[in-house]
Amino acid sequence: MLKEALQYILDGMRPETQDLCGRAYVITPSGAQEVIETPIAPATLQLHSLDSIVKMIRTEAIHLADTNTPALFVNIPSPTNVTCFSQPDFTQRCVRTVFYSAGATDVPGWDAKVTLGFEEAQIALRTRFQETGDSLYAMKLVNDISLGAKVIYNDNGVATTVTTKSGVSLQTNEAIRPIVKLRPYRTFQEVEQPESTFLIRINDRGISFIEADGGMWRLTARNTIKAFLEEKLAAEIESGKLVVAL
Repeated sequence: MLKEALQYILDGMRPETQDLCGRAYVITPSGAQEVIETPIAPATLQLHSLDSIVKMIRTEAIHLADTNTPALFVNIPSPTNVTCFSQPDFTQRCVRTVFYSAGATDVPGWDAKVTLGFEEAQIALRTRFQETGDSLYAMKLVNDISLGAKVIYNDNGVATTVTTKSGVSLQTNEAIRPIVKLRPYRTFQEVEQPESTFLIRINDRGISFIEADGGMWRLTARNTIKAFLEEKLAAEIESGKLVVAL
C-alpha cells in the first residue's frame, strides 16, 4: 500500500508535456511553462566589400524570395556596415535570418578630431584622403610650415596667421584658411568618399583637424552606398524581391 502511494506521488511530480493551440507546455506541480525552442537559422556570413554582398544576393539569397512579397531586405546602419536579412519567420517565433553582413574593414578611418605633427600630417594627407583641391592646399600648408627654419604663430580665435622664415631673407606671412573640405577614407572603397568640413588649428607642436559638419558625412555615405546597391541590384528591386533601406 505504501509503495503504491509513493508511486502515485512520484507520478504526480513527473513533468508532463501537453500541446495546446499548437504550442508545447510542460506541466509540473508548480505550474505550466511553455517550451520555447531555439530558432534554427544559419550563421551570418561575414563579408568585406559591397561587391561581395551584391554577388551573394544575386546568386544565393534572392532565390529565397517569395513571388508575392519582398522576402529580402538590405539595411545600411552605418557607413562601414551593410546587412541582408529576411522577413520574419512566423514558424520560428518571428525570427529574421541575417544572411550577410558586409564590413568596410580595409579603410583607415578618421576621427572627429585628429592632431598630428607636421611630418605625420603630410603623410596622412597623401595616404588617408582622396585628393581634392583642399587636400592639396593642406599638404602645401603643412609642407611650408615644416620647411620653415622659423615659425611664428598668431591665433586670434578665428584664424591662425603663420609667419615662416627660411634661410636669411625669404619670409612669408599668410593667414591660414580656418575651414577646409576634405574626403578621408571612411566608408567602402567602391563608392566615393563623403566630403566633410574640417576646422584647422595650428600650434608649435603640430596641426589639428576638427570635424565641423556635425557628423552629416555619415548620412551622405549611407545614401551613397544605397544608390550603389540600388544600381547594382536594380533587377531584383524591380521584381519586388528586394528592398534597400537606410
